Amino acid sequence: MDRFPNRVRPAARPRVRRTPLAAGACVALTVLLAACGGGGSDEPAADLNDPTQGPLAKLLGFDISPADQRAKELELQQVLVECMKAEGWEYRAVDYSAMSGGFDDEYQEQISDPEAYGEKYGYGVVRGYELQPSLGTGSEFEDPNADYMSSLTMAEQQEYNAALYGEQSFSDDEAIDSGEVTEFVMPSLEEQGCYGTAQLEVYGDSPFNDPDMQERLNELFADSESDPAVTEAYESWASCMTERDPSYEYTNPSEVINGFYDRLNTLQGFEPFDEEGDGGSGVVVSGTSDGLSGEQPEIDEADLEELRQDELTTWADDWACQQEVDLAQVRRDVEQRLADDLVAEFPELGEG
Repeated sequence: MDRFPNRVRPAARPRVRRTPLAAGACVALTVLLAACGGGGSDEPAADLNDPTQGPLAKLLGFDISPADQRAKELELQQVLVECMKAEGWEYRAVDYSAMSGGFDDEYQEQISDPEAYGEKYGYGVVRGYELQPSLGTGSEFEDPNADYMSSLTMAEQQEYNAALYGEQSFSDDEAIDSGEVTEFVMPSLEEQGCYGTAQLEVYGDSPFNDPDMQERLNELFADSESDPAVTEAYESWASCMTERDPSYEYTNPSEVINGFYDRLNTLQGFEPFDEEGDGGSGVVVSGTSDGLSGEQPEIDEADLEELRQDELTTWADDWACQQEVDLAQVRRDVEQRLADDLVAEFPELGEG
């Protein structure tokens, strides 16, 4: 569901790169409104559930339509082609929207009418599992540059990636030599090779390239979940859920969704979701049966149907309780305060 600028794409490269702030902010925006039902305000429920319609999205420039975003992405790819050619390398434009197949349409359906979608598919956990064979997964995506990369020597591949993404530097060379995990230092766009050049040409410079602003924004996102208004709403929501079913032991809606992904992963033979191990991201990453093929382990139909029914029932209770405590509006109000804080600290943001 990638419709935001400044995201590092998974083109052929030997190392994992840290995602730039804009992509991280995209995730944070989604988490900020995750699983929230429309409240009782005059603002349309769909808008409250759509992370691209809130004040932060508009402030950060994430309120771009899917069609416009794809046009930007294709434009960026063409800049990459010309830039890499000038650097002496072959590069073929990649249409990354093809990776998502019909999942973008599914996402649009979910945010445009969350209640109707939830009544049919709950949180979309089982739905996503069933869609993968027909729509394809990222592992099935064929990079048009893969064959060319394979034809290069290891040394040439390193030079290729340096031209495409810039030289990579780490905060502790000794840690690299010893094999220890170390923090990646994100360079400026000017230092990110042709990718950075394309970003600047297509999306322009952004105040969010300022490391101080990046750090402050990340702090504000982290603080938003502990906002007293959100905490109080969660407590009311949890009480409502327990009243509906004493077996519920959730403290917030994200735990509900993660719980269903846990069950799905377990049915597929994967390890249970490690809440602490993933750093609190709330994202479940599933592998494949052999780690290489694009095929996912199949789930027994009876088990899958039981999971589906539980998901639908729990979603209905969750939705009702979120309406009762007006959770979506609470979180949107917190988002507005976060946006106001950013403008107060960085006035240049309000000049756009």
